[in-house]
Amino acid sequence: MIGCRSSLYLGRLAQVGLSLLLLLLGSALIPRLARAQFPGELRGQVVSASDGSPLGGALIEVPALGRRVTSETSGAYHLRGLEPGRYEIRVEHLGFSPWEGEVEIENGRATWLRIPLSETAIELEGLEVSTRRAPVGGVEIERAEIERSGARTAGDLVRRAPGIVLREEGSGGAQTVSIRGSGADAVLVLVDGVPLNDPVSGIADLSTIGASTIETITVLVGAQGARYGPRAEAGVVLIETRAAAQGLEGRLVGGSLGEWGLGAEGGAGWEETVWAAGVELRGAHGRFDYPRVAGVDETVVRRGNADLGEISATTALRTPLAGGEVRGRIGFEALDRGIPGKGYAPSPAARQELARLRGSLAWRGESGRGAGLGYALSLSGVSQRLHYSDPAPPFGLAYDDTTTANSVEARAELEGEGRDWIRRHGAGIEVLHQYIDAGALGDHAPRHRTDLGTFAHLTIGRELGGWDVEFNAELRTDRDAVGRRWYLNRGLGIQLSHRGLTLHLSNRSGYSPPSLGDQFFREGVAIEPNPDLRAERIPSEWEFGASVVGGGDRVDGALGLRVYQGDIRGMIVWLPDFRFVWSPRNTNVKRHGLEAWAEFAPGYGVQLSGSYSMAVVTYDRPGDDRVQVAYRPRHSAQAGLGWEGGPWRFGLDALFTGTRYPGPARLNALESFWTFRFDLGREWRVGRAELATRFQIDRLFDERDSLIFGFPEAGRRFRLEARARRVDR
Repeated sequence: MIGCRSSLYLGRLAQVGLSLLLLLLGSALIPRLARAQFPGELRGQVVSASDGSPLGGALIEVPALGRRVTSETSGAYHLRGLEPGRYEIRVEHLGFSPWEGEVEIENGRATWLRIPLSETAIELEGLEVSTRRAPVGGVEIERAEIERSGARTAGDLVRRAPGIVLREEGSGGAQTVSIRGSGADAVLVLVDGVPLNDPVSGIADLSTIGASTIETITVLVGAQGARYGPRAEAGVVLIETRAAAQGLEGRLVGGSLGEWGLGAEGGAGWEETVWAAGVELRGAHGRFDYPRVAGVDETVVRRGNADLGEISATTALRTPLAGGEVRGRIGFEALDRGIPGKGYAPSPAARQELARLRGSLAWRGESGRGAGLGYALSLSGVSQRLHYSDPAPPFGLAYDDTTTANSVEARAELEGEGRDWIRRHGAGIEVLHQYIDAGALGDHAPRHRTDLGTFAHLTIGRELGGWDVEFNAELRTDRDAVGRRWYLNRGLGIQLSHRGLTLHLSNRSGYSPPSLGDQFFREGVAIEPNPDLRAERIPSEWEFGASVVGGGDRVDGALGLRVYQGDIRGMIVWLPDFRFVWSPRNTNVKRHGLEAWAEFAPGYGVQLSGSYSMAVVTYDRPGDDRVQVAYRPRHSAQAGLGWEGGPWRFGLDALFTGTRYPGPARLNALESFWTFRFDLGREWRVGRAELATRFQIDRLFDERDSLIFGFPEAGRRFRLEARARRVDR
């Protein structure tokens, strides 16, 4: 594990290294900047030549530079860091004729190119199988956008997705997600197909996955139990770590609160086999002053227990095998950090230590020439040790608890492309076995559990009157080993698409089993476990959505809206009984809301974005009781302004958190608040290397409000990052 002394020592080394790197970069750049030769950009949209509808998944390639990128679902694509000159462009998309053309890249400017592709009938020799298919309504963030965002963790990436509220325990602290007013244990998080959710609490901490290790991240809001099973009651976060690829990259980070970071990734290839590995170290002393209880006790105290020491390492391999492809990934995370305890009474001695090793091995193949069927087999596992301790809490008893958890999951799936009106179909099975040894659990808690899930899906579609009509059906059964019962979940949906307009209507169900921590934790003063807890269920969630994307020679944009209604049966919340003994209980909750978003690029490198979410989540009580469930803000929103010009990039983001209630009553309402983030970056080319620097300020106006009452926040924080990447020509 990483201790405080080693963190401070590495921090001093990192600060010295950062100073030397910036000095060397500055001395190397001064003569080059005098020549004023800046890279340009190529951006635009790939569309169908017949009706102008956007085409996602098209491959745009610049052969002379060896550069390629895939278009997004809106058809948009973006190639950056291109030296001025004239280049040949090639575009390919399954079911469309290839397109070739030339484009002139101007010095330090962005060039727009709209590419129409003509449909063509082709003979398919095989099918690439995807074991995780994102349904309508998913928000996917790819590697290029992750780098542009400047995010540090997976939590930073998802916090601006419509419908999501991120609970963060300060800079460097835990990050957990609520979707549409859910609890954090009702959101399933998968990293390379491996559940990140803690086997005791059921909660996934997104702060333990660094953004630099992520290739893509997808957020699916709404009940997803029919495809993903347990804990997908409110939604799913799918994280794919960096794939094996050739190249070399290094990073240095420094910032306020003693933040520092070092990272490097590299890869090599031999014919069709590619291997890559990366490592990242991060730390901070975290000390800051704050009022003991804002608005109640303004005595200024210092939090010295917000330090962090973390190391992560990943490796990936892909190679052909037995007519298919094998992909393997291994990741390791270790951290040692202080934790705040209760927001209204932070503990000066509470700590958390984590060591986790995870791995996955997947093989994808085809059944034969022209058969149209593919199959995938995967095996994944996690070994984790988690330690919490506090020898002197401000109230309650001292604790020193260690949890050891080992799990292994096997999955098999068959998926194919049909003929005529049957577009896709598939089925699969997965088995998960866990061993849990937790000091915080009572003697009656199970040590072993084996859960089983089976699933099937079908997609049919037709072209009707210029509209593409598609119907999706999903069905899944799961066996809960602790509750010893089966759960059946469904997903039904219809989607209509015409040009850039898409409409969808769906009905879904999902569930989240009670966590072992709620059922079997050790009793304490005025608290007791509840082994009779039932699973939370959303028996029927209706969702209607509409989105439109479009673009011209210089302008493109997108608009979207989702409205939903889906009550929760048996939501697990902590409530007192007549003796004022607190315990987790099942209570029914009414729930409905909407999510709206917009993106607009009016030209001249300017990008505008915004979203708004309303989640009405109230206790289902006799009479007209409209009490919002504790710490579920009814309203949330975000707005962003960005600009890109040549090598420069600027961004300003605002995040709104609405009114919250700290208890199950309309009392002591916490006021809504905004937080702001500033971002300024620059890129340039030096020889065969791409260099980039970024300066960020979080909580720009020293905002100290927090989601949880009395939770100490450090206010304004700044961060400087320098990154170098080798470019092979």
